[in-house]
Amino acid sequence: MRRLLPERLSARLLLSSGLQLLLVGTALGLLGYATGLREGLERVAIERQQHQLTSLSTALSMRLRVPQTINRENMLAIRQGMLKLDDFNQLGLRFWRQMQIYPVSYINWGSSAGSFLGVERLESGRLVLNQDSARPLGRGRLGVYALGAHGERGPLLEIREGMTTFHQEAWYTDTVKLGRATWSSIYQWEDKPQVVAISYNEPVRDGRGTLLGVIGVDFVLSQLSSWLQQLWTHQQGLALVVEPGGLIVASSNPELALVHAGGTRQRMRIDQLADPLSRAAARRFFVGQSGGRGLRPHRAAIARSHGQGRSRVSLNGQTYNLEALPWGRAEGLNWLLITALNQDAALVLSQQQSTLALLLGLLALAGAVLLNRQLIGWLLAPMELLRRRAAQALAAPDQPFTADLPAGAAVELAGMAAAFADLVSRLQRKDAAALQLLRAKLRTSLEASAVAHEIKLPLSQILLSSRLLLESADADAALGTATRTELNAIASAADRVVTTIEKMRTLLRNVQTNHSRLNLAHVASSALLYIKPALNRAGVQVEREGLEQPCLIDGDSTQLQIALVNLLRNSLEALEKQPPLRRLRICLEQQSDKALLRIEDNGPGFPALPDLLEPLQTSRREGSGIGLFVVSTTLENHRGSIELGRSSLGGAAVTLRLPLATPDGLPSSG
Repeated sequence: MRRLLPERLSARLLLSSGLQLLLVGTALGLLGYATGLREGLERVAIERQQHQLTSLSTALSMRLRVPQTINRENMLAIRQGMLKLDDFNQLGLRFWRQMQIYPVSYINWGSSAGSFLGVERLESGRLVLNQDSARPLGRGRLGVYALGAHGERGPLLEIREGMTTFHQEAWYTDTVKLGRATWSSIYQWEDKPQVVAISYNEPVRDGRGTLLGVIGVDFVLSQLSSWLQQLWTHQQGLALVVEPGGLIVASSNPELALVHAGGTRQRMRIDQLADPLSRAAARRFFVGQSGGRGLRPHRAAIARSHGQGRSRVSLNGQTYNLEALPWGRAEGLNWLLITALNQDAALVLSQQQSTLALLLGLLALAGAVLLNRQLIGWLLAPMELLRRRAAQALAAPDQPFTADLPAGAAVELAGMAAAFADLVSRLQRKDAAALQLLRAKLRTSLEASAVAHEIKLPLSQILLSSRLLLESADADAALGTATRTELNAIASAADRVVTTIEKMRTLLRNVQTNHSRLNLAHVASSALLYIKPALNRAGVQVEREGLEQPCLIDGDSTQLQIALVNLLRNSLEALEKQPPLRRLRICLEQQSDKALLRIEDNGPGFPALPDLLEPLQTSRREGSGIGLFVVSTTLENHRGSIELGRSSLGGAAVTLRLPLATPDGLPSSG
């Protein structure tokens, strides 16, 4: 089998993919044949109905988007000062022009003072202008005027008495109540109760936010049903637009939407229609509420109408597919689109399913799965082998990395194995070199520490002897001043050398850091206690702030204490040259994720040297230039920083910034 396989992985992938496609295609073909002609035809019918429902939804969205477009145009003209709301001639002409372009029923403006102007499209298609204002007819009287060929106001055709002083219709009241652009509830016109409409309106306010009135656009429901009838002309069935409570908004059969009662038109509820197809849709997609309070949508049935459990109803020997789609959220409405389409005669049950075809299809799918599993083995098995060998080689650097793959592996994987071998070998060599360098540094550190220790022993003896001689000289009055001076010089020089050696040993200790959780306040207090006798002898007044509160960090307490002692000793040496009053302040506080430790004095302060933190740099003639470098190195080992500046006491200020310990034990970012 392996001899028959191509050597290149790309060829294997192409071969296996082709076989899988062949097997899957065969399986799908056999399974499609097994399901029979009926499923295919039903799918066509479902897609046709869904296409019709989608087309209806899209067309309705486009039609009801027109009022929003008109309102945006008018509001923009008002804001730009191009449209004067008190100039009814200009308003009427603008509304007439828009009615020439857009298929709407009514465009109107109503002021908060009660005046009204609108352009109406009659059932005949003719446009008229309606005006209710103080002039020329007086408030409460609606004048209907003819409009000329160019939108100019023509003769008065009719006067409708008894209009309300202020607008009580839903187009005005709903908009004022919400205070924003909105679709009104469906309502009857005040001057024509037989007209049922819905409108999109927007409040108009002045620069101070005072309501000036409402501008809007109406859709007459009878005209909306006529449009839906034209859209549904070539379909066998019914299309309905219904509110959640079951009231009809529009119907492809306009006679179903409204009925005449008492000289007016009343809206019908879907379960009250005489049409059997509408009642079937009501039973399928609505449920009655308790107490006879109308209907509510059956959400589960609406959702099922799109899937395999689609709704089907038989009436008078005809079969109809019912579908329902919630619509209008994007437009600010909450309606339901319902369609009922007659099935094709070709949708006859077909019993030609074949068990053998189904079995062959399943076997073909199983073969594709097995082939895919083999392909995964070709890819992952060599990679997993390389991963294990690389991990073993890195864990045991003395063991060589073996890049040989099993027989039959693709040539691309063999090349990748060779690259792995080269990479692992480089890593091994790099790790060995790093280990040797670390050992060399450690050996050098230990040797330097041993040499420092050997030098420190005789120097300590010299320092002790010189101090004993000085004490003896104080008791022997015959000893000359020159001798005392020489002894003091010997003691001072030995003390500086010992201090320098201690600082060098501190630098060597910083190479090996042992961090643990500690309280920085305790470390600072210990350093202050260590140097307190010298501070007392020099008459230094010590101020402590914030050392009573715990301040947890992760660090090496010995390194930090040596660094603080160095800083305190520097301040003491600076203060010894100052006349009283000598002050030293040590402050500890926490800011965000940092601990700030400041040491301040009223000494002469730091000179203007930019590199005081560099080794062997000092501002004192007798200084070693190591003290501040030790502190800086210690702060680097603790991911902190040091800042030199001027103290509020008048002297030097040193600020140490260290990251606070985190609750989970990991150091904070910094």
